[in-house]
Amino acid sequence: GLTSARAAEILARDGPNSLTPPPTTPEWVKFCRQLFGGFSLLLWIGAILCFLAYGIQSVMEEEANNDNLYLGVVLAAVVIITGCFSYYQEAKSSKIMESFKNMVPQQALVVRNGEKMSINAEGVVVGDLVEVKGGDRIPADLRIISAHGCKV
Repeated sequence: GLTSARAAEILARDGPNSLTPPPTTPEWVKFCRQLFGGFSLLLWIGAILCFLAYGIQSVMEEEANNDNLYLGVVLAAVVIITGCFSYYQEAKSSKIMESFKNMVPQQALVVRNGEKMSINAEGVVVGDLVEVKGGDRIPADLRIISAHGCKV
Protein backbone atom coordinates (compact mmCIF):
# COMPACT_ATOMS: atom_id res chain seq x y z
CA GLY A 1 0.00 0.00 0.00
CA LEU A 2 0.89 3.65 0.13
CA THR A 3 2.75 5.43 2.88
CA SER A 4 0.82 7.95 4.96
CA ALA A 5 2.95 10.79 3.58
CA ARG A 6 2.28 9.77 -0.04
CA ALA A 7 -1.46 9.38 0.70
CA ALA A 8 -1.56 12.87 2.25
CA GLU A 9 0.21 14.27 -0.82
CA ILE A 10 -2.30 12.63 -3.20
CA LEU A 11 -5.22 13.77 -1.02
CA ALA A 12 -3.93 17.36 -1.14
CA ARG A 13 -3.51 17.15 -4.93
CA ASP A 14 -6.80 15.39 -5.86
CA GLY A 15 -9.08 16.36 -2.98
CA PRO A 16 -11.33 14.13 -0.88
CA ASN A 17 -13.03 10.98 -2.19
CA SER A 18 -16.56 12.36 -2.19
CA LEU A 19 -19.25 13.06 -4.72
CA THR A 20 -20.32 16.63 -5.29
CA PRO A 21 -23.93 16.90 -4.20
CA PRO A 22 -26.49 17.66 -6.90
CA PRO A 23 -27.78 21.22 -7.00
CA THR A 24 -30.65 21.68 -4.57
CA THR A 25 -34.01 23.12 -5.48
CA PRO A 26 -34.61 26.54 -3.88
CA GLU A 27 -37.18 26.57 -1.09
CA TRP A 28 -39.45 29.06 -2.85
CA VAL A 29 -39.70 26.69 -5.84
CA LYS A 30 -40.67 23.81 -3.54
CA PHE A 31 -43.31 26.02 -1.92
CA CYS A 32 -44.72 27.09 -5.30
CA ARG A 33 -44.90 23.44 -6.40
CA GLN A 34 -47.03 22.69 -3.36
CA LEU A 35 -49.31 25.68 -4.02
CA PHE A 36 -49.74 25.27 -7.78
CA GLY A 37 -48.97 21.63 -8.58
CA GLY A 38 -51.38 18.81 -9.35
CA PHE A 39 -54.89 19.06 -7.90
CA SER A 40 -54.16 22.48 -6.38
CA LEU A 41 -54.10 23.96 -9.87
CA LEU A 42 -57.66 22.75 -10.45
CA LEU A 43 -58.78 24.33 -7.19
CA TRP A 44 -57.13 27.63 -8.18
CA ILE A 45 -58.97 27.52 -11.51
CA GLY A 46 -62.22 26.88 -9.64
CA ALA A 47 -61.57 29.84 -7.33
CA ILE A 48 -60.80 32.14 -10.28
CA LEU A 49 -63.96 31.02 -12.07
CA CYS A 50 -65.98 31.73 -8.90
CA PHE A 51 -64.52 35.24 -8.70
CA LEU A 52 -65.27 35.80 -12.41
CA ALA A 53 -68.83 34.56 -11.99
CA TYR A 54 -69.30 36.88 -9.00
CA GLY A 55 -67.91 39.82 -10.99
CA ILE A 56 -70.17 39.14 -13.97
CA GLN A 57 -73.16 38.60 -11.69
CA SER A 58 -72.53 41.83 -9.77
CA VAL A 59 -72.33 43.82 -13.03
CA MET A 60 -75.48 42.26 -14.52
CA GLU A 61 -77.70 42.37 -11.43
CA GLU A 62 -78.26 45.19 -8.99
CA GLU A 63 -78.44 42.97 -5.94
CA ALA A 64 -75.93 40.15 -6.59
CA ASN A 65 -75.79 36.92 -4.65
CA ASN A 66 -72.51 36.56 -2.71
CA ASP A 67 -72.34 32.73 -2.95
CA ASN A 68 -69.72 32.71 -5.73
CA LEU A 69 -67.55 35.19 -3.81
CA TYR A 70 -67.69 33.07 -0.65
CA LEU A 71 -66.96 29.87 -2.60
CA GLY A 72 -63.95 31.48 -4.32
CA VAL A 73 -62.53 32.70 -0.99
CA VAL A 74 -63.02 29.26 0.60
CA LEU A 75 -61.36 27.47 -2.34
CA ALA A 76 -58.38 29.84 -2.27
CA ALA A 77 -58.04 29.47 1.51
CA VAL A 78 -58.16 25.65 1.27
CA VAL A 79 -55.45 25.62 -1.40
CA ILE A 80 -53.19 27.96 0.59
CA ILE A 81 -53.62 26.05 3.86
CA THR A 82 -53.06 22.60 2.31
CA GLY A 83 -50.08 23.95 0.34
CA CYS A 84 -48.48 25.28 3.53
CA PHE A 85 -49.03 22.00 5.37
CA SER A 86 -47.67 19.98 2.44
CA TYR A 87 -44.58 22.19 2.21
CA TYR A 88 -44.00 21.85 5.96
CA GLN A 89 -44.26 18.04 5.79
CA GLU A 90 -41.91 17.85 2.81
CA ALA A 91 -39.33 20.10 4.49
CA LYS A 92 -39.52 18.05 7.69
CA SER A 93 -39.05 14.74 5.87
CA SER A 94 -36.12 16.06 3.81
CA LYS A 95 -34.38 17.22 7.01
CA ILE A 96 -34.85 13.75 8.52
CA MET A 97 -33.39 12.10 5.40
CA GLU A 98 -30.44 14.51 5.48
CA SER A 99 -29.75 13.64 9.13
CA PHE A 100 -29.78 9.90 8.28
CA LYS A 101 -27.21 10.48 5.55
CA ASN A 102 -24.83 12.23 7.94
CA MET A 103 -25.45 9.92 10.90
CA VAL A 104 -22.81 7.22 10.29
CA PRO A 105 -19.71 8.14 8.31
CA GLN A 106 -18.57 5.44 5.89
CA GLN A 107 -15.33 3.72 6.82
CA ALA A 108 -12.83 1.92 4.56
CA LEU A 109 -10.17 -0.64 5.46
CA VAL A 110 -6.95 0.34 3.65
CA VAL A 111 -3.35 -0.82 3.73
CA ARG A 112 -0.97 2.03 4.55
CA ASN A 113 2.60 1.81 5.79
CA GLY A 114 2.26 -1.98 5.49
CA GLU A 115 -0.59 -2.11 8.06
CA LYS A 116 -4.36 -2.40 7.74
CA MET A 117 -6.10 0.67 9.11
CA SER A 118 -9.68 1.91 9.13
CA ILE A 119 -10.09 5.43 7.77
CA ASN A 120 -12.97 7.65 6.70
CA ALA A 121 -13.97 6.80 3.11
CA GLU A 122 -13.31 10.42 2.07
CA GLY A 123 -9.63 9.80 2.85
CA VAL A 124 -9.24 7.00 0.26
CA VAL A 125 -6.87 8.13 -2.50
CA VAL A 126 -5.71 6.81 -5.87
CA GLY A 127 -3.25 3.97 -5.24
CA ASP A 128 -4.70 2.81 -1.90
CA LEU A 129 -5.14 -0.90 -1.34
CA VAL A 130 -8.69 -1.31 -0.02
CA GLU A 131 -9.96 -4.51 1.60
CA VAL A 132 -13.63 -5.22 0.94
CA LYS A 133 -15.64 -7.95 2.65
CA GLY A 134 -19.17 -9.22 2.00
CA GLY A 135 -21.76 -6.63 3.00
CA ASP A 136 -19.35 -3.67 2.81
CA ARG A 137 -20.23 -0.58 0.80
CA ILE A 138 -17.62 0.02 -1.88
CA PRO A 139 -15.90 3.30 -0.87
CA ALA A 140 -14.58 4.29 -4.32
CA ASP A 141 -13.99 3.14 -7.89
CA LEU A 142 -11.70 0.17 -7.31
CA ARG A 143 -9.63 -2.23 -9.36
CA ILE A 144 -9.80 -5.82 -8.03
CA ILE A 145 -6.30 -7.20 -7.47
CA SER A 146 -7.21 -10.35 -5.56
CA ALA A 147 -10.57 -12.00 -4.89
CA HIS A 148 -11.69 -15.10 -2.99
CA GLY A 149 -15.22 -16.33 -3.76
CA CYS A 150 -16.24 -13.00 -5.26
CA LYS A 151 -19.35 -12.95 -7.45
CA VAL A 152 -20.34 -9.92 -9.46
